[in-house]
Amino acid sequence: MGSLLIRVMVTFFVTTVAVIVGLILVVNYQVSENFNSYLYMSGMHGMMMNHGNMASMMGSPEKQFMISLKQSLLLAAGGMLLIGAGVSYYLARNIATPVIDLNRAVNAVAAGNLDAAVSVERQDEVGQLAMAFNAMTVKLKSNTVLRQRFLAGIAHELRTPLTILKANLEGIADGVITPNVEQMSSLTEEVDRLTKLVGELRDLSLLEAGQLQAEFTLLDVAQLLREIVGKSKPLAGEKCISLRIETEDRLPLIWADGDMVNQMVYNLVLNAIKYTSDGGQISVRAAAENDMIKIAVTDTGIGIAVEDLEHVFDYFYRVDPARTKASGGTGLGLALVKQMALVHGGKIKAESTLGQGSTFSVLLPIDLH
Repeated sequence: MGSLLIRVMVTFFVTTVAVIVGLILVVNYQVSENFNSYLYMSGMHGMMMNHGNMASMMGSPEKQFMISLKQSLLLAAGGMLLIGAGVSYYLARNIATPVIDLNRAVNAVAAGNLDAAVSVERQDEVGQLAMAFNAMTVKLKSNTVLRQRFLAGIAHELRTPLTILKANLEGIADGVITPNVEQMSSLTEEVDRLTKLVGELRDLSLLEAGQLQAEFTLLDVAQLLREIVGKSKPLAGEKCISLRIETEDRLPLIWADGDMVNQMVYNLVLNAIKYTSDGGQISVRAAAENDMIKIAVTDTGIGIAVEDLEHVFDYFYRVDPARTKASGGTGLGLALVKQMALVHGGKIKAESTLGQGSTFSVLLPIDLH
């Protein structure tokens, strides 16, 4: 664990030693030169020339000065080396410790511990790296939970219709069940559920991979909403739900894929009908908001709890955990709406009050060509 710390500390210390030795040599050279000048100015130049040995011509004070100078330099060098060692350790620890901690956390994540995190105690590049790592692990944990829920949802949604089909086919084969029109209609309904599920899964995977290309064109939102409300009224009528449309006059055109926008709004309307009690109300509104068109579907249904609201666009997430046919479809409708909105450069949001109703809003860019 300490190898990086030791290498960094040794690097700093060797650099410090080299600087100190170089400084001592320079000081010693400069002092010697100045001392020679002192001797020369003191009238000892001739004696030096005759004997060629400056040391033998020095008096006791001069020798004592040189000894004192060397001792001072050695003491200063020793003190500087001690200080350099302390500073080197501090700097090396300050640099290496966060990297060591980050390496330990990376190994923990690689081993499957997605709760591993690095403490952030600084705002420099190392601190930013630690924050980025923590954000990555949070996102990785969230994606892992979503993947597990996704697989569990697929297993659940496939198991029910397949079990029904298997039981009925075995009953027909054993002669226990007579394959009449009603029976075949029920089996066809289960096959349709499977087909719809597979189709939605395919669309979701293509949208997320960016392989489902939108065919953009100028789109009249008001006309599209009238068509959607028109084909949804029979379903709303079965529950005596009032379904109305409200749009601004001369609503701007949008640059969008008509089929995708149709599916987004239709999914929201169907979702509102499923979760609105008999005799309730649903309104579909469209209005310009800055450079976006806001399409809002508001109902007077059961509403959504605060803790569920942030998950309603997740795969297979349902407010009703019972997952009955009456409580909804495949659980992919809102996830599809979100992905289609993102393809258009738009966004979707949900607002709700438990027991009073919900509003789902899709915001799509206005045509700026």
